[in-house]
Parts: sequence; C-alpha cells; structure tokens
Amino acid sequence: MEYGYHEADRFRWALNSFLRCIKEVIQMATMEMQHAPELNSWLKQQKEELHKDELVGYLFKQRDLIVHRSMLKPASEGMVGLTKGRGLKLGIGMPIDPLEDSEQAILRYIDHAAREEDFLGILYTEDGYGEYTCVERSWRMEPFPEKELTELAAEAWDKVANLVHSLASRLGAKVSDLKFELSNANSVRIRVFEPDFIKENLEAAKEFHAKNTT
Repeated sequence: MEYGYHEADRFRWALNSFLRCIKEVIQMATMEMQHAPELNSWLKQQKEELHKDELVGYLFKQRDLIVHRSMLKPASEGMVGLTKGRGLKLGIGMPIDPLEDSEQAILRYIDHAAREEDFLGILYTEDGYGEYTCVERSWRMEPFPEKELTELAAEAWDKVANLVHSLASRLGAKVSDLKFELSNANSVRIRVFEPDFIKENLEAAKEFHAKNTT
C-alpha cells in the first residue's frame, strides 16, 4: 500500500489484496487443521477472538464485501503546500476523491493559481533552496478516523500474524520473531513535485485560460 500511496487505483488494489490475505490465510490454516482435532479446537477459539476484535472483525467484513460486491472505497483527504522534507511546512486542505491520484490535487491548485493567484506562495517553478511544492495525503476508514489506514493495516496484520506464528509453534516449526515496521510517514504521505513539473503545468493552465477567457 505504501508504494502506491499516491496512485488511487494501485493503493485500492493493494488494500483489497491485503484484506483478502488477512482473512484467507486463516481460512487456509483452518482447512489444514481439519485432521488435527486438538489444534483445530484451539484454532477455532483463536479465530473467534479475532472476529470479536473491533478492527480485525471489521476488516474481515470488508473482505467479504469486496469478494462478493466490489472494491473498497476508503476515505481520502489531503493538503497542498510546501515541504523541506520534514513534514508539511505550510498548506491548505484540498479534497482528494478516493478514485483520484494525488497529482490531481496540485493540478487543481495550479489551475486556480493560473486564474487567480498563488495566494499561498507554494508553487515553486524554480529552485526553492530545499523547499518543494507537495501534496500530503491521508487514507482512512470511517469507523477509525483517528488512525491512518496503513497504521490500521499494520495493527491488524500483527494480530493475524501472531495467530499464525502461534499455530506454527504448536506444530513444532522453528519460527522467527515477528517484526513489522512501517516506512517513515513523511516519505509515504507526502509527494513532492519538481519545479519543472510545476512550471510546465502552470504555464499550460495560464495559456488555456488566456485563450478561453472572454
């Protein structure tokens, strides 16, 4: 999900794949344990606990929806602004449809600046001495608005992985300690745009409006 964070189709495809994975890996384990009554009984109890978990239980239900209906459409929000590589330095909220790439947000602001003005002063068409125009995006799920979606996914994966880890241990397998780390939030949620990109699109927008303004 992190690799396609700013591309709507890639992100949603990865999210849907993740939702299928966390439930179906448990289903596969259940099938394998059908002929091991003691382990099957233990696994059944663990599965019931997972289904009771607020987050995992909700994600399991979302998996069923995407399998039988369509791809999930999570909530999406964002800001356009400038950064020096350590988070957003200055910005303004900009709606980003879950079906849109993050690039569309900055293109909308560029279009506004071409018609009116760059009132934030964030469109760097030349070297900004370490400052860059950017979009900061965040994906969320409505029942858990306080947490970003990849954080929720990591939390859910840890819970499911711990169950699989415990099952493998009970089967006598040699297992390694589990460790799951997310990438730096700034490097994932913030997309930087080079001055050449800003300049090219700003000039094109100004030219378009100059020709079409009566």
